[in-house]
Amino acid sequence: MKKLIAAASLCVASFSVQAAIIVPEYDVEAGQKIAETVCAACHGLNGVSIVPAQPNLGGQNVKYLYKQLVNFKAGYRKNGIMQSQVANLSQQDIANVAGYYASQAPWGVGYGNPATNQEATKLFLGGDKSRGVIGCAGCHGPDAAGNPWAAFPKLGGQHAQYIATQLKLFRAAGRVDDIDSDDQKRVNDAAKEGEMGMMQTVASKLSDHDIRILSDYVSAIH
Repeated sequence: MKKLIAAASLCVASFSVQAAIIVPEYDVEAGQKIAETVCAACHGLNGVSIVPAQPNLGGQNVKYLYKQLVNFKAGYRKNGIMQSQVANLSQQDIANVAGYYASQAPWGVGYGNPATNQEATKLFLGGDKSRGVIGCAGCHGPDAAGNPWAAFPKLGGQHAQYIATQLKLFRAAGRVDDIDSDDQKRVNDAAKEGEMGMMQTVASKLSDHDIRILSDYVSAIH
């Protein structure tokens, strides 16, 4: 429990006041129309993606969805396909899409790996103090349901392949000498400008093995 409290405290400290998220009032029906033409091919009309490399969106918290779309449009989060898809969307369009997907039924769960479940559970809940790894549950909750107020995403049941990719992108951003291309990095908000955000900091400590077992674990948790 002490480990979870400590991790949660670090998460709160890392969430910048400047990054406070206010989602404009949104129109779910208008968001559905945009989703039908812009988003559904990759993420499914109901927010359930059939492509493991693309995230499920249905039932994700609206603040997180809105912020990620805003970040793609601003170029703060890098992905060529997503940046082109949101390029012609207004702020109101983005709010409508986020609101639509958030209103959908949550996605289901995948399949974990029984062989690594115990090890992954320990890492997810409590981290590994000996290596400076902070447990994921401090920010995302013990059931990986996320924190809608802080815009920390729901992870439980998400595609393992997508989770693994994102952790590697965060890790690359946290290890400044690892990858030169910004397109192969993902960053999130830091408490102060010039500092690394929580996800870069945490992921920088993860091995390939850590990422593999955590991704499998998260895909099955609910």
